[in-house]
Amino acid sequence: MLVRDLYQKYQIMPQLATHMLRVAGVGKMVAKHWKNGCDARSVTKLCLLHDLGNIVKFDLQDNIDRSKFGQIENLKYWQGVQRAVWEKYGKNAHEATIGMLVEARLTEFVPFIKEEERLYFAEAREEMLDKASTEAIILLYGDCRVTPSGVVSYRERVNDLQDRYGARNTTWYDWTFWFEEWMQKQVSIDLNSITEDGVKTLFDELLTYTI
Repeated sequence: MLVRDLYQKYQIMPQLATHMLRVAGVGKMVAKHWKNGCDARSVTKLCLLHDLGNIVKFDLQDNIDRSKFGQIENLKYWQGVQRAVWEKYGKNAHEATIGMLVEARLTEFVPFIKEEERLYFAEAREEMLDKASTEAIILLYGDCRVTPSGVVSYRERVNDLQDRYGARNTTWYDWTFWFEEWMQKQVSIDLNSITEDGVKTLFDELLTYTI
């Protein structure tokens, strides 16, 4: 099945599809330049699937915050999709994503998604990252390069998260600086050279990936 067909099957909102395409574009570029080598295709596929169930956590009220979602056409339709997803998969985005992957027989990606979440909440340092999969590490980074408006610098995304949700704890913000520097050492490319313009050119290719 092609990625675009999977998105259609699970009625993925355009905004959510674009988010995953952006993360996948970042992930693909990072993986291509990973110094120790990695399975770039596996990394890219993971990024294309990592937030399949996220509609469950969207605030799709009639007075929706368009600064987060932009213009949504046929809002009533997406509210109905959200209710259907709630009924089938629950209201936890992580569990909904895993439920969809299991249903689609894409269970090989589930361990990476769980691992990425563990790395984030553990504020993983070198000892933990040395034992982690490259797929989870690159997803952890790529997801923190994308805002609703596009691919941005790592610091801009971190500040966006802090402004919207607040720092998780007193060590989280310091950890993000460390992780950004650690990631730069793992690749043979300037990570700041990965931009929205460069990533957008990959969208058509990414939508035709076979899952």
